[in-house]
Amino acid sequence: MSRKLSLTLFIIALISMGLVILTGINNAKWDKSASYGQYYFDSLKNDLNEISLIRLSQSGEAFEIKKDNETWMLVNKDSYPADTTKVNTNLLALANAIKIEPKTSKAVLHDRLNLEDPSAPDAKSFLMELFDDNGSVLASAILGKRKPNLMKRGDFGVYLRSPDEDQSWLVTGNLNASDGIKNWINTRLLDLVPDNIQSMVVERGNRTPLKFGRDSEDSNKFIMIDFIEGVETRTSIGLRSVLRRFLKVDFRDMREAETYVVSPDIAIEIITTNKHFIDIEMYNDKNAPGAWVSIKDTDHPDQIKNIGYEFYLDANYKEEFVITLEDVLKIE
Repeated sequence: MSRKLSLTLFIIALISMGLVILTGINNAKWDKSASYGQYYFDSLKNDLNEISLIRLSQSGEAFEIKKDNETWMLVNKDSYPADTTKVNTNLLALANAIKIEPKTSKAVLHDRLNLEDPSAPDAKSFLMELFDDNGSVLASAILGKRKPNLMKRGDFGVYLRSPDEDQSWLVTGNLNASDGIKNWINTRLLDLVPDNIQSMVVERGNRTPLKFGRDSEDSNKFIMIDFIEGVETRTSIGLRSVLRRFLKVDFRDMREAETYVVSPDIAIEIITTNKHFIDIEMYNDKNAPGAWVSIKDTDHPDQIKNIGYEFYLDANYKEEFVITLEDVLKIE
C-alpha cells in the first residue's frame, strides 16, 4: 500500500470517527431536551379528577371555570353552567398532548407562535393553570397558536411552553381554550329543530302577530294561523325554512338578566310537540346593532338553566332571529 493511499485512508477514518462522536453528542442532547413522543404533562392523566378550577389569564385579566358538585360553572359569567363535554374535551386534550417537535427557545421569537408573555398588554397568548381543591397548581402552560392538519392527518396541534422556560413545543391535541364562552358552553340559543315545534307566536309591538302552527289536515305541514285575510303566505316548506333559520341562531356573549321598564321589541312564545313552553323576550342593544335575548319563563328541561340570564346576538344573528311579515309572505 502506497504512503499516499495510507494517508488518505487515515484521514477518512478520522473524519468518520468525528462524525460518530458528533452524532452521539447530538443524540444525547436530543434525548435529554427534546423527548420526542413523550407526554407534555407527565402525570396530568392521573390528576384529571382532582382538577377543581381552570384559570386562563391574559393581559392582567382572568377567566375561571370552577367545578362544584361535578358541575362546571363560568365564574366570570355569573356562574352559568359550562358544557361538561367541552370542558372535559379540553382537559383531555392537555392530558394527552404529546410532544411532536421542539420549536424556538428565543424569547424574541415567541410572539410568532403567540407564546409571548401572557401578562403583557395586548398579548395573544393565554396562561392556563389547573388547580385542585387545596389551591395547588396541578399543571400550567402558556397556550399559543393552533396548527391544523398536523402530521397530514387532519389532526390539530398547538404550540405550548412552560411559564418557567423559554423552550417552546409543538404538541398534539385539538385544544380550544380561551376566554371565549364558545370554548366552554353550547352557544346555540335554542337547541330545537322545526319538527320540535307545535306552534309559535311572534309579537312585534303593535304590529300584526305572526302565528306559526300545524295544518289541521296534515300535522306535518306548517301554516300561518289567524293571518291577514286574503293575503297568501309561503308554502309549508318555505315556512319551515323560516323556522329553521330562526332556530340556528348562536349567541356571542351572555350576562345576568337586566330589569327593563319598557316592553320588549319582540316577544315569542313557543309550544313544543312535547307540550313544553318557552317564553322569549328580545331587546335591541341601544349602543350596538345587536340585541339581548332572555328566556323569561319555561318548563322546558333544557332551557330552565337559562332563566335569569340574557344572551347577546350580534347583528348577523339578530337578523336571522327577527322574523318579519315579509319573511312569511308568498314569494312570486
